[in-house]
Amino acid sequence: MPWRTPETNETMHEALHLRGLGGVLAAKPAWAFSDDSKILCEEGRIVAIGDATEARVRSLKEQGVTVRVLNGDGLVALPGLIDGHVHPVAGSTSVVPAGSDWTHCYLNAGVTACVSAGELTVPGFSARSATPDTVTRLATTSAWCFGNIAAPPRVFAGTLLAVPGLEERHIAEVADAGGRCLKYIYYPFGGDGWREEVERYRHWARAHGLVTKLHAGGTSFQGDSVAATGEIVIEVAPDLYAHANGGPIPLSDTETMSVIEETNAFIEVIPGGNLRLLGRIAGALRERGELDRLTVGTDSPGGNGIVPRGPLQAIVAISALGEVDAATALRCGTDNVARSHRIPGGAIRTGEPANILLAGPVRGSSHRTISAAIESGELIGIGAVIYEGEVVALPARFTPPPEALPAWAEATR
Repeated sequence: MPWRTPETNETMHEALHLRGLGGVLAAKPAWAFSDDSKILCEEGRIVAIGDATEARVRSLKEQGVTVRVLNGDGLVALPGLIDGHVHPVAGSTSVVPAGSDWTHCYLNAGVTACVSAGELTVPGFSARSATPDTVTRLATTSAWCFGNIAAPPRVFAGTLLAVPGLEERHIAEVADAGGRCLKYIYYPFGGDGWREEVERYRHWARAHGLVTKLHAGGTSFQGDSVAATGEIVIEVAPDLYAHANGGPIPLSDTETMSVIEETNAFIEVIPGGNLRLLGRIAGALRERGELDRLTVGTDSPGGNGIVPRGPLQAIVAISALGEVDAATALRCGTDNVARSHRIPGGAIRTGEPANILLAGPVRGSSHRTISAAIESGELIGIGAVIYEGEVVALPARFTPPPEALPAWAEATR
């Protein structure tokens, strides 16, 4: 990370060299586990993978740059997990349930980024009296506040809650503030003209780069959300269908399969919903060759509680219940979430943010590989969490430890 030498006041930096890896879940040439044993991180980015790291390390040393070396002791490098469905309020404070430090807990379970699905548990917020101006102020303030927080994990906040009467200027304001999503959860889908209004919202959201999300199925724990039907989901045609297996309860199986078949939406699943249906959704997308549409979230903090392992549990459920190979299931909680929300990260390839996990089967597992553990339905242990090239957890405190743990080697210059 950047720093200044006291002698010259010149900006310098350190690099992180991960060595002794037991493999890498790499994005190129295809999404798969590779035999690469090295990754080099510099200025918060991945700059080289495999043997290509050595030449760059030599060059850095010649420039007098400190290269810190972390020995992975056979652990596998995975992309940092991304929770695609959180409800932040202010920093790491949670209102429902009441608590603090939830983001740091998620980081210690391998989550290096989160995407807001609405800051709707902010004290004083009322869905019944929400207006276009109030939901816009909530989204822009949230985007600005979370955008100023440097501590990991990164929270992409500022979701505009769709209500009747929004104008293009409201959507533009949220986009300009750094917001990412327009979400249907309280929109009534009734009366004259709602279809035309939703079509305008879709056009404006796309023009300003916002992702459209839709809450369907049963009402939320607060009781204020609209229980949209499968027919409405198909008509609205959101970019992402939130917690398709229930938040807290889903559409019928028939309606859910219709949404999969009749839309191109990303399909999000959560660990706190209907796990039987989660397996069926994953299996259906596998059979259609469309697992690139499947994403992971937790719908938390909220009625599901604070669930640091939630993304990892959803990944394991996708694999074990949906008969999905481990590499692809992990993609559902990393690259697919990043692509569906148009955010950086989610993959180990040069140029991407250096958000990396070093992981393996949990100590005492009967399985010898990450793939075997996940496909059997087991959690994995995370020995290190790396965020933008900095080791921020060694090991992660909210997963059981893997058999081996990474260790620092002597830094070189």
